[in-house]
Amino acid sequence: MFTVVAGLIIVGLSDFIFGDKNISDINGVIAGDLLILIAQVIQAVQVVYEEKYVSKYNIPPLQAVGWEGFFGFCILSILLVPMYYIPAGSFGDNPRHVLEDAIDGFHQIANSPIVLIATIGSITSIAFFNFAGISILKELSATTRVVLDSVRTLVIWLVSLAVGWQSFFYLQLIGFMTLVVGMCIYENLLAPLQRQVCTCTQDSQAETEESRALLYGKDSPDIQYSGDDLYIGEG
Repeated sequence: MFTVVAGLIIVGLSDFIFGDKNISDINGVIAGDLLILIAQVIQAVQVVYEEKYVSKYNIPPLQAVGWEGFFGFCILSILLVPMYYIPAGSFGDNPRHVLEDAIDGFHQIANSPIVLIATIGSITSIAFFNFAGISILKELSATTRVVLDSVRTLVIWLVSLAVGWQSFFYLQLIGFMTLVVGMCIYENLLAPLQRQVCTCTQDSQAETEESRALLYGKDSPDIQYSGDDLYIGEG
């Protein structure tokens, strides 16, 4: 887990070191970072509660995702009504400068096929992501889900580089490599490789001792004989 966190920190430092230094709205940056921190705390509480609830009542992952989507749709539909009238100034990035302008959003979806396709794709991907996340959470643990969730950052980085939305920084590559190694260590994916290396090393040592026995015969100090049997000592 420490290696995973170290990888994410290195990736974040790359933006801090090589990012845009000409930031005029420093208050907006601080507010954004605080909102991200609060969102991470809320997500941590959510996944822990999901693990306890799903495991306790043995709820199928698809049913859990369906109920979460239903309640989320109902709650946000109610909240969008007051948000439509609450002024947000420059923080509201819409024509009316309010917290959320749902009507303007529907107009954009209706008038732009690209926005419509992006919306459908977002709904579909989030549905599959939540289903896979709860399935992992139920079979393994909430910690495992969060560790695997960090791989999304790697995928986003690769896509951003492919379409030219982001510049390449070597520190990001080091950070993501550290992230992948940490994830493999946490999930014990390197254990079979480690056992294979140990087995090959032991086989190589045994072949070396056997070659010495054939070369030197009974004069080798590391070879012990008992009758017709050969015993290889530690040396």
